[in-house]
Amino acid sequence: MKKYDFSQIAKSTDERIARGILPGAAMCVNINGKREYEYIAGFSDVENRVPLCRDALFRLCSMTKPITAAAALIACDRGLLDIRDCVKKYLPQFASRKVGCIEDGKAVFCRDAARDITIEDILTHSSGLGSGEVGDLQLKDLRRDKYVLPRDIVEEFSKMYLDFSPGESQMYSALAAMEIVVRIIEIIGGESYGDFVQKNIFDPLDMQDTGYVLTPDRKARLVPLYKLSDSADSISLTDVKTAHEGYAENCVSGVTGLIGSMDDYSKFAEMLCGGGQYRGVRVLSEKAVEKMRTPHFPFGFAGMNEFFDWGYGVRVCSAKKSGVQELTPGSFGWSGAYSTHFWVDPVRKVTAVYMANLDNAGGAGAATGFEFERNVMRALENA
Repeated sequence: MKKYDFSQIAKSTDERIARGILPGAAMCVNINGKREYEYIAGFSDVENRVPLCRDALFRLCSMTKPITAAAALIACDRGLLDIRDCVKKYLPQFASRKVGCIEDGKAVFCRDAARDITIEDILTHSSGLGSGEVGDLQLKDLRRDKYVLPRDIVEEFSKMYLDFSPGESQMYSALAAMEIVVRIIEIIGGESYGDFVQKNIFDPLDMQDTGYVLTPDRKARLVPLYKLSDSADSISLTDVKTAHEGYAENCVSGVTGLIGSMDDYSKFAEMLCGGGQYRGVRVLSEKAVEKMRTPHFPFGFAGMNEFFDWGYGVRVCSAKKSGVQELTPGSFGWSGAYSTHFWVDPVRKVTAVYMANLDNAGGAGAATGFEFERNVMRALENA
């Protein structure tokens, strides 16, 4: 039996906490379905030195998106939709999209899109909606805290110019496109999206601490969101007391908004690693998981590089290079803006989850996420 030395994970985490650049973090590593390592360190309340507990809840931010993709694939498994369907089939207002450009600081019409947006475009971040300067400019003035229901914000998106024609390029849509998938699921399922994911993902996986609604119990366990201030004089962590990236509390969203725990998200990752099944309960078909984790774009496609590609709602590792991309090629996962991170390694049968809440951590480019990947991989390779 292999022995893994994961001590560098704790060392790196403790150093960050001691330097005052990380409030606290919870992380775990599973191998072949068994918990091989977990570490919970630091504070949920830095000012009062309240230790971070195992049942702490975190803002998942964009780690909401892989769950949205899984929901779409569940609907596909049940014959409710086809991933290749055009969005206009369900939402006619998205027919005949327009590509925009910026003139005099405003988004204006540039040209007609070459084709319609498909659900697949949305899941692979190649729809052109909210994916660049044109999208950012239009989203800047959108008061997301006014919208609680997906149908309302989707109506606003239907009026927006695209950054490029669907399928023409790949560029991450941080705060827009996935909302369309949520609305389509509501239309075809005849129920709220919150109920759909609760019944079809959270309940089957026993993810009792994951959801959109901040009940009193969840609110009590939700860690404060800190922001790192790094000036010439000092380094400090400040509780910024913010909600989910400007969204209304309890807002149902496909791009952000979920609250969850390390253990809960680990169950979701284990389900994906198990080909859609977790502890005898099937959530997704093997075919659906295969689609989710398969690189979608050819080498050299606009927006891609040699190290990463995109599947459905997840980034897929294409090539390995020390200091750039440490994971096994074929590994897939994603991150959240507030320093949450996960991946699934289907070759080694490894899943790993990292949870922290730091406002300016860097999302998918966060040093904490890369450091965690590196330390896990070196422990595996040195065993």
